[in-house]
Amino acid sequence: MESTQIDKVLNIYKTLSQNPAISKARITSIARNGITVQSHWAQKNLERHSKQKFIQDFSLDAELNPLVESFPIDVSTETLSTCSEDEKFKAILRQVTVDNVSKQYIEIWDRQHLVKNYDLSIYDIHGEIYTDSEFSSFAFSPDKTKLLYVAEKKLPKCEPFYKSKTREKREKEALDMEEISRGNEYVYKPHWGEQLVGKHQSVIVVLDLVEDIMKVNTFIPEEYFVGQVTWTPNGEYFVGVIWKREARYLGLYACTNRPSWIFLLKTSELKKLSSDGCSTRSPRFSPDGKTLVWLERDLTGPHHQCHRLMRVKWETDEKTDMLIDVVPVCKKIANDKLFYGLYNRSLSRRCFSNDSLYVFLSTPQRHTIKSYMVNVETKVIIEFKSDDSSLEVLDVRKNRIVLMKTSLIDPPRLVVGRFDPQVEASQLPDLHLLEITKPLVMPEGIEDLLIESTDYEYSTNEEVKDFNFTYFGRKGGENKSTPWILMIHGGPHANFVNYFSIECAILAILGFAIVRVNYRGSTGMGSKNVEYLQGRVGEVDVLDCVTATREALKKYPWLDPESVGLSGGSHGGFLVAHLSSQFPNMYRAVVSRNPVIDLAAMYTISDIPDCRNTLNKEDHNIACQLHV
Repeated sequence: MESTQIDKVLNIYKTLSQNPAISKARITSIARNGITVQSHWAQKNLERHSKQKFIQDFSLDAELNPLVESFPIDVSTETLSTCSEDEKFKAILRQVTVDNVSKQYIEIWDRQHLVKNYDLSIYDIHGEIYTDSEFSSFAFSPDKTKLLYVAEKKLPKCEPFYKSKTREKREKEALDMEEISRGNEYVYKPHWGEQLVGKHQSVIVVLDLVEDIMKVNTFIPEEYFVGQVTWTPNGEYFVGVIWKREARYLGLYACTNRPSWIFLLKTSELKKLSSDGCSTRSPRFSPDGKTLVWLERDLTGPHHQCHRLMRVKWETDEKTDMLIDVVPVCKKIANDKLFYGLYNRSLSRRCFSNDSLYVFLSTPQRHTIKSYMVNVETKVIIEFKSDDSSLEVLDVRKNRIVLMKTSLIDPPRLVVGRFDPQVEASQLPDLHLLEITKPLVMPEGIEDLLIESTDYEYSTNEEVKDFNFTYFGRKGGENKSTPWILMIHGGPHANFVNYFSIECAILAILGFAIVRVNYRGSTGMGSKNVEYLQGRVGEVDVLDCVTATREALKKYPWLDPESVGLSGGSHGGFLVAHLSSQFPNMYRAVVSRNPVIDLAAMYTISDIPDCRNTLNKEDHNIACQLHV
């Protein structure tokens, strides 16, 4: 590649990298004359080879028009933060390096100053506090006197059977009553694998902010791994998620099919609120404390699948009931919209309307992310009015709502709206969303690019015969003049949605077209579509990618059939290997990232060995023969 071309690519990358990504947002105050929204962002710092995190506050008037925005404040050392419900106190978990040692500190702030600072290494009663999206918790009690979090259990120190020690060292260990496990320094300790490495056993910890005492809760049985914990409305007990601990944990990062339960811990009594044979996540209480909702799916089937939205009426102790069931194909909801089921991995921390009547949530739907409100009494599902951009709920408070809006050509933007529960339900979805941020810097020409999705259906007798693909690139050109790339997602039970991607934007600006395929087995198209791939891997997914290639060449005649590239990772890497070998005259270049192509070896070293259950018999035999 010539130097000038390299510089051109780098300049586009630098320009696009100046647009930060939203990680979360929260309405921090509401008054008669307006509201304040605090947003959390992450931006690439190319010179430091890192991501820099910052927060920014936006003050809006009563009509939600922006008034004042603060300067961004760097919070790169913050790993968790939370506010009390009345927004008078804020807790921050900070990871800093002191004397070349990485330490965690918990800071408690009021509106004027730092109130308290806890060096966790001094207490030394647990390992590192969890900050991941799967297990972490960080919450004030309702009376603001305690702080709840989840951390790694402090395991006994391991050392060899024989280790020389001074007499002073032995006396100190005896005085400290330090528990030492001898001869176990190389014993395997299971952990949760990708993105969750080093998480062996978790504990609930409560920090008493009055007495300055940290206590590890010892009433979760050893057979369970605990996470996503929150306070009950009265502040006396805990609700959260427990996973069954096994001799070998199977991965959670891309797999929602691991056994887990929603639990209630009353002092020392643990009660399961959800059914056996399910995987659960995201327990959330309504503002009035009378309703608990969560997401749930059956364990059988693919790694990721359609979920249900479950509810318990908390104070009346009624049995669990279902607000949204698994959707096999699609169903009609309010205003004759089509709904394909829930595939989101979590609910926002605050997801209820002020009257606790509606739950707000977002989920992938075919080739975009859509947002909905669900009436917990009538179970009516109402879709928000929106264009083809993806729209994701971030926070709900007192009938104001903060969302993220994005597309392949638009970096994430913060939008706000309001709803009136007194208005007729059919009118509720139009929240009159107003943008309070805009993309900062975009390369010339990106606004002229085309985003277009195509739904394709085979003329066969198959039970599932539809998939979709999205074109992203120039709007026209001379016949057969545009090189292009077929992009294939991993999972395999995931999907491509209309969401900003620096990689895609760079390629499109440079003149490439991109076609992204949601083959059968992708999420967002009904549970039967997800399940259809099982036992047909290497068949229907390959066929759908080839069909998308041929259909794109017909629909967009400026695409060059002699300049087609492939790009995919994980299961997408598996598919580009298949496609490039089976159709060498159709595809000219291949990018295969961490491809799943050595299944025999994967069974012993991977955290998802059960993925090979999705293979058809022929593929399984070929993989084993290749390994041998």
